[in-house]
Amino acid sequence: MRPRLAPSALVLALLLTGCGGGTEQVALPPPSSAPPSTPAPLTVKEAKGRYLSLVAPYDIARDELAEAMKAGREWRTVRERAGAVAAANAACAEQLRGTRWPAAVQAPMTALLAEHEVALRHWKLAAEAGSNAALRREIRAAEAHAGDRTAGKVRAALGLPPRRPA
Repeated sequence: MRPRLAPSALVLALLLTGCGGGTEQVALPPPSSAPPSTPAPLTVKEAKGRYLSLVAPYDIARDELAEAMKAGREWRTVRERAGAVAAANAACAEQLRGTRWPAAVQAPMTALLAEHEVALRHWKLAAEAGSNAALRREIRAAEAHAGDRTAGKVRAALGLPPRRPA
């Protein structure tokens, strides 16, 4: 008794062995010339959750840095925390930039992203600081551009309450 081939396996076997019939040319449909569609902006409800989830790691990293400084941790430990803030800031800004926000959020989001960009330069310098004085100077400069005021405007546009300080 011969094993029975599934229809697709039979067609494949016939094609591979040259028993598929003539050498008929099959035209493939042309590639789509339409550009990939851009996703629609988020609804305000969707944007609330998305915003909170994207900024949480940055807020947590900043809170942990503040706690380390308040506890009087050794400056190299604080510098490591500043590096974590820099990484969280960069990731947050990239994700915020890649999201289609509702119209009401676009202007304050643009301002917030500009603040993130300035702060990131200082967070990176803090993470590379060679002394406690340089570290503290860069942290102060970064915090001056952390975007708390502009983030408040984003939160207001989304109908979110103000962020409670750590």
